[in-house]
Amino acid sequence: MSYAIADEPHDTPWKHLVVSPAGPLLAEIVVGSWMSLPWFVVNAIALGSPTKRKEIALCVVQLLVTALLGSLLLWADDRELIENRTLLQLAMLVIVTWKIGIAHALTTIQSRAYQVYELDGGPARTTTFVLSGGILLRPYVQGLFDDPLWDIIVMGLGGVVG
Repeated sequence: MSYAIADEPHDTPWKHLVVSPAGPLLAEIVVGSWMSLPWFVVNAIALGSPTKRKEIALCVVQLLVTALLGSLLLWADDRELIENRTLLQLAMLVIVTWKIGIAHALTTIQSRAYQVYELDGGPARTTTFVLSGGILLRPYVQGLFDDPLWDIIVMGLGGVVG
């Protein structure tokens, strides 16, 4: 029998990929969900997070609820149920707030294991290069599909509210 801390991350062969959970949070805000959600999942696995199933489930929930909210909003807009463009933009802002709120929750959950990992001397990578790459790739990812629902689901704040 060995002593274990509940939030203690498990050793993984991918620990060289671990970053601060603030990196994927910033990616959600600046780049979009196309980058942040997979990054949260990879970070949870690389970190050996004891809550990785919960973190992965939150990523899936964020994606599904965003798709549902976006579909409803576009449906209402197509039927001209939302006549005021300001109301449409406010509704889009609600969706963006939902996405950032889930990313913040993921950051909070993942931070517990990350702090233990960091105190134990685990190496962490900088997020600068990945975020820079995401910023450069953002227009290409956004241009993959000419569909407003695609923009709502995968893009960050600047991609959907404007």
